[in-house]
Amino acid sequence: MITELSIDYKIESVYLIETILIDGSVERGTCFSISNNILVTANHIILNPKEIKIFLSSDDYYNNKYIQGVYLYGNDSLDIAFIQLIDHELTHSIELYATSVNIDNQVFACGYPAEKEHYFSPIKVAITNNFDHMISKEYSFEVSQSITISNYKGMSGAPILYEGTCIGVLVVQQGNNTLYAISVKDLIKNDHIKNIITENNINIKIQEGINYKSPEHPISPFKYCINCNIDHPGIKGIEIGFTFKNWNINNFTESAYDWIIDYCLSFKEQANFLGKNKRSLFKFARMKYPKDDLDALGDLCLHIAIRESYKTIPIMSKVFDINNKTFSCTHVVLNFDSIELWMGASSVNTNIEDAIKSAVANIEYIMDITSLKNRLFTLTNEIDESWPHQDKLKRLANPSLDLEDRFDKIIIPVFLMHDSDLIKNYDKNSFLNLFNQHIQECRSYLKNHINSEIISLLDLRVFCFPVLNSMTLNEALLAELNS
Repeated sequence: MITELSIDYKIESVYLIETILIDGSVERGTCFSISNNILVTANHIILNPKEIKIFLSSDDYYNNKYIQGVYLYGNDSLDIAFIQLIDHELTHSIELYATSVNIDNQVFACGYPAEKEHYFSPIKVAITNNFDHMISKEYSFEVSQSITISNYKGMSGAPILYEGTCIGVLVVQQGNNTLYAISVKDLIKNDHIKNIITENNINIKIQEGINYKSPEHPISPFKYCINCNIDHPGIKGIEIGFTFKNWNINNFTESAYDWIIDYCLSFKEQANFLGKNKRSLFKFARMKYPKDDLDALGDLCLHIAIRESYKTIPIMSKVFDINNKTFSCTHVVLNFDSIELWMGASSVNTNIEDAIKSAVANIEYIMDITSLKNRLFTLTNEIDESWPHQDKLKRLANPSLDLEDRFDKIIIPVFLMHDSDLIKNYDKNSFLNLFNQHIQECRSYLKNHINSEIISLLDLRVFCFPVLNSMTLNEALLAELNS
């Protein structure tokens, strides 16, 4: 346990901080070292300090043994402050990592919540949202809460850690289930903070391609009303909403219409198109949409869901391999310093169990060695020179490498579209509770149909989309595309 605390939570570099303010009041929180004499914490803890006390351990706090620090720099809008120690040098510190963060990544944090008195609390949480796409944003990303802590007062200033490096700082709790953090990526945009890091030779790693943004996409028709991660695999529940108890089928088809170019044409194909205008590009994309294949509707929805939820870079949509089996969409994700290969498995059916059976067959085909090699070879031709990590992307189809050496990680997003009484018998008051029950049934079906060893090995991201009638929905979309 001590080794785990040292490696994952960096406990030797995380301290309890207590500030005596000018008005005599006392603030308490968490801080951590980024060098032998520089600490980071939340600014609201040490605003207008008279005295800053740093307790290096729980025992030190109990024995009132502390070292002193001075306020070096603080930023109220970022809620971040830097402290310099007086006449003391530390032996441990945490490396900073300026990186983009993606939803569902597991991260670690450790701090001193007041409800635990003076004892540290290590927590393992997941990133639940990020705000990279927002120009006006107060925070960088949010993380889930831990079941071991109910009130996070005292945790402000705790480092958010990934593989032993600090990717952000916890600054605030809002409501019962949301924690907000400021990323190191956003911190170093501040000139004062950048100077402190440079002048003090503080270790910082900057992610390759950090400023790259995945291609813009249209507005999604989906609402992600449930995000259930209590067990593996995690499942997101999707709906398109109701207006006066009428299912919003027209809203869906109108939004999906705008996604046809993004789905049917790779970024490279769009860039090389020689047509006159956007309408010509749409017609070209529409010709490529497999209108006679109902499963294409599920694949289109999968494309939309992962583009919106995970900032993926689409490389290719559904294509046929040499065995006339279809590839669902293939995307990549820039995740920390690695490239994740996202290979989709979608299905459309009249009931959830048959939809899962079909998706499981697709998953098994995806993991077939020959199928995987074929997909890697096909997608390499679609890689655009403007994307970051060119060496890693081109590594995907390098025949001189062993298959497992061609990528950093495989993610299989699964999209399950199925007819459901949940939509047919819609009741506003009971909908979310019934949807939650439906999600649990979905997970149970998945576990029954997928080998348990495969479930533990694969990183599945599942979307569950109950519909009124999949055939009717598909016909409405085709009518919209040809209007």
